Amino acid sequence: MKRVLLVGFLVFLSLLVTDFFTSKGYSETVRFHNPQVSGIPLDWCLTWATNCGQPAADYFCRWKGFERASGFAEAVDIGYTKILKTGQICRASFCDGFAYIDCVRGQATTRQFNYPTVHGYRLDWCRRWATDCGKGAADAFCRLQGFSSAQSWAIDPDIGNRSPTFVIETGQICNQNFCDGFRYIVCQ
Repeated sequence: MKRVLLVGFLVFLSLLVTDFFTSKGYSETVRFHNPQVSGIPLDWCLTWATNCGQPAADYFCRWKGFERASGFAEAVDIGYTKILKTGQICRASFCDGFAYIDCVRGQATTRQFNYPTVHGYRLDWCRRWATDCGKGAADAFCRLQGFSSAQSWAIDPDIGNRSPTFVIETGQICNQNFCDGFRYIVCQ
C-alpha cells in the first residue's frame, strides 16, 4: 500500500513538474547526474573559487548545447574536480562539484523571481549605491539570470536591517533600515 502511494505521488509530482516547464515555454529539460568533463567531476565554480553554483551550471549547459541551467545540487568535498572554463584541476579535499544539473533547451518567455537574492542576500533596489534604482537593478538581475531585461518589478521597502541587501554592480551590502529590496522581478 505504501509503495502504491509513493509511486502515485511520484507520478503526480513528475506531471506537475512537466506541466510547470511546458506551461512556461520550456521545450526540453535534461538532468545530468554527477556531470563530468573529460571523465573528471565538474567543479562547483566556473573560475577558481569564484562564480560558483548557477554561473558554472549555466556554462556547463551551454557547453552541452542547452540554453541554461534550471536546477542543480552541490556535491560537497568530493576532492577532485575540473573547472570547465579554465581546465584547472582542483585536487584538495575541499573541492566541491555537482550532484546533478538540469539543463533547459528552449527558454521561458518570462519568469518571475519572488524576493530575488544574489549571493545569499536580498537584491538591493539600486544597481549602484543609491543610484540607478528600480529598472537598472532589475535589468542587471535579469541579465544575470540569462534573460534580456526586466518586464516588471515591485519594491520591498525598508528591509535592510532585517534582511540585508546586495548592491548588484558594486557588491556592497546594505544592512540599514532605509535599504530597499525587491518584492518580485519578472524577467523576459
